[in-house]
Amino acid sequence: MPRASTLALTAVLALTLTACGHAPAPPPTSSASPTSSDDPRFQPLDAYDLSEDEVDIVGRARWTLAKECMAGLGFGTLRDLDVDPVPDWPRRPAQTGVFAAVAVAFSDARYGVTDPDQAARYGYRAPAVAYERRHPQRTWTLEEYLALAGPELPDDPKSVHGHRIPERGCLGQAQRSIYGEDPWGRKDPVWTLGSESLTQARRDPAWKRAERAWSACMREAGFRYATPAEAQEGRDRLEDRMAHATGPLDLDRPTPLDKRVATADARCKHRSGYLRTVHALDVRIQNTLVARHRDELRDQRRYNERAVRTARAVLEERD
Repeated sequence: MPRASTLALTAVLALTLTACGHAPAPPPTSSASPTSSDDPRFQPLDAYDLSEDEVDIVGRARWTLAKECMAGLGFGTLRDLDVDPVPDWPRRPAQTGVFAAVAVAFSDARYGVTDPDQAARYGYRAPAVAYERRHPQRTWTLEEYLALAGPELPDDPKSVHGHRIPERGCLGQAQRSIYGEDPWGRKDPVWTLGSESLTQARRDPAWKRAERAWSACMREAGFRYATPAEAQEGRDRLEDRMAHATGPLDLDRPTPLDKRVATADARCKHRSGYLRTVHALDVRIQNTLVARHRDELRDQRRYNERAVRTARAVLEERD
């Protein structure tokens, strides 16, 4: 099942930057579950993770609690903030000394672009575009942002409207209410083992042979890349993106060349057998890791189930 998560990353910069340009119209978001273990969306570790619907329930509950907290801090207009769809994680306003980025991970994109039609429309940005559709962005004032996410810089105010900002802001307080602790300090075995599975799979000779077959297919299409990761990174296309950019912050917009490369990439993953091979390796290793860490994963599933029950209760109480 396609599932998205965000990780807010902040870094203090000497320059003032903002995070992204305009996106094309978003693609439809798939909600169909994989029908067999041969479906590339099938991941054994997903049995211990939140489903897409559960992610949505927890997200709506988190923002429901956060907007109540915000009203208590003096932001009364946010009582009516729409939390369905769940808003994007707040991003610090530009020109306030911090660069904020949001990394988006979709299980559908675990092996990179695989849908030629989506690649032809959005290049390598299809997962990000789908995320932006599901989680609309909103522009926040600095006061609102700090109240939501918490102070980050030494000079950031620790209070707003005479009220102390909770640790990690109103969203952090909401997270603690739902999970019973600060989930940022907890190791998530699903993500850890998912990363470990890919690390092990990429070392397998079969994965490397699949990359060579994919690379040969790409050469036939007129593109020279050793691996899909190299094609997606697209350092060789930076000059082309700069030529098409309408401004310095618009380099993320896919160019016609980006779309052609991404389309060939997706097609070659199917034609060369790359996708079938790497998915089979990944599933095999995940099954081994699940067997080794079953108790830890069951604990994570129970942890998630408790959070979902709490989130449902939060939403039901306010219906």
